[in-house]
Amino acid sequence: MQVDLIHSLVNISPERPWGIMIVNYFFLTGISAASFIIANLYFVFKKSAFKSFSFFALLISFSFLIVAPLNLIDDLSKPSNLLSVFFYGWENFFTSPMKWGVLLLISYFFISLMQLFFLCKKNNFQYEKNIFYLGVLGIILAIAIEFYTAYLIAILNSFIFTHTALMPVLFLASALFSASATLIILLVLYESFYLKQKLSITNYITLIKFLALCACIDFILKIFWFSFLFLFNTQSQELLQIFLKKESFMLFFVDMGLCLLLPIFIAFRFYNNIFMILIAALLSLIGTFIFRYNLIIKTQSFPKQTTSFLKYHLDLSSFISIASNYALLLALFCFVLAIFDKNILKGK
Repeated sequence: MQVDLIHSLVNISPERPWGIMIVNYFFLTGISAASFIIANLYFVFKKSAFKSFSFFALLISFSFLIVAPLNLIDDLSKPSNLLSVFFYGWENFFTSPMKWGVLLLISYFFISLMQLFFLCKKNNFQYEKNIFYLGVLGIILAIAIEFYTAYLIAILNSFIFTHTALMPVLFLASALFSASATLIILLVLYESFYLKQKLSITNYITLIKFLALCACIDFILKIFWFSFLFLFNTQSQELLQIFLKKESFMLFFVDMGLCLLLPIFIAFRFYNNIFMILIAALLSLIGTFIFRYNLIIKTQSFPKQTTSFLKYHLDLSSFISIASNYALLLALFCFVLAIFDKNILKGK
């Protein structure tokens, strides 16, 4: 009896400090930041190929930014705890990525709002300089937001799986990958329900090629990451080998194969087929979410005081929270679209 009790206590899986809501926050924030960058490829860099959907991408960025932080509030269980983030801990600002995030998210919100404001004004070409400078500053903040979220898990020595300097660049690459996929999917839905005329196939070709470029960068970075992690990390070699055996199917077949290499293949082989482009976009989104899930949830599964890997149990309340968050995101995005003219796909 005592032996059974000791065995149960040793192998217990405690509640995760970071659960599925944090995964969803990282996922939605990445799409928001990367969508802003994609939008400003036209407003800042004058890439004409991105002109027709640049404003649409900016709306996606703003909508996702509004909803993403709600995951953090939900994860706190007691929303009033949010005040502690603003009032306490500023003495540790230079060594606290969470504090960086508070300032970055607030600044990024106002920059996005101001750029939208100037773009919505009549004869907005008169405010071209304002839009340009806001775009430059916004791109810097968007990249910084992805870097700060990567820092949150990369700086922790005990998180063996993510403790690498490659993590900020990986976060940015996967964010651009998922944002281009999100833009494709929402453009297809927008075209189906709002527009009477079909969009030019060149819009989708531009986006799927951009998606493929981001996927290639993402794939190469993961090759470096996994090679350093599993082959040359001598300090935790045995533990990592056990983890690799447990998660090799999800890491290599699903994430890198099905959700990275297959979209790249589709982008080069079926770049003028809307249905195949949509399949590639859906796979890309699934892969990015799995990547974030592995980084947050699987990272915490490594044993520290237990004899085996910990397991994460996703309860009903978490499912309801995530479903509610996406329902709110959909409602907000539809509301934003309803405010603007149906011919927003002009890049004006």
